[in-house]
Amino acid sequence: MIKALIFDLGGVVIDFSNSMYYLHLSEASGIPVKRIKTAIEKKELGLLERGTINLNTFESKVAKSLGIRMKGVEWYSFYTRTVSIDPDVSDIINVLHKEYITAFISNIDKSRYAYTMRILDLDLFDFRFASCYVGIRKPSPGIFRHALRTIGIKAEEAVFIDNQLENVEGAARLGIRSLHFTSRRKLDIQLSKLGL
Repeated sequence: MIKALIFDLGGVVIDFSNSMYYLHLSEASGIPVKRIKTAIEKKELGLLERGTINLNTFESKVAKSLGIRMKGVEWYSFYTRTVSIDPDVSDIINVLHKEYITAFISNIDKSRYAYTMRILDLDLFDFRFASCYVGIRKPSPGIFRHALRTIGIKAEEAVFIDNQLENVEGAARLGIRSLHFTSRRKLDIQLSKLGL
């Protein structure tokens, strides 16, 4: 029996993905997107999203790695100018929240998380798991186990929804029903098949 639905934030509840940022930085700096993505995701992003380094250190390391001024990194400022909540997905969560436990698990740093908590309707979620405070990122099984333990449910009692296939597969390996999010329309169909 399904008791809880656990959502990803970026790319699902929130209209934002790091690929948007990489493209912006590429256009502003002339550096290829692939090089930017590699420089950020190789090490620094994981440290930032686990809360191991702060925003200032992250932006300094990225600037040095890419050979640009720290001011030009704009990790936080681009996010605040660009991010928005997906009203369609919020509507789905609002309906589900009336009958089920709702939560989110997000790979996110402290600066972006603080801003997101100001624009997100927190009443939609009974539980919130941010990698920067848990100290573990998806798709690591540890963050899913932590969420299940905290919520007080078994893996088979949860449904996890994420736009990143590796995260969907990570949750599925633990026995969590996992849905790959691509659109609100497809999510409606997927949830309907589960009887939700």
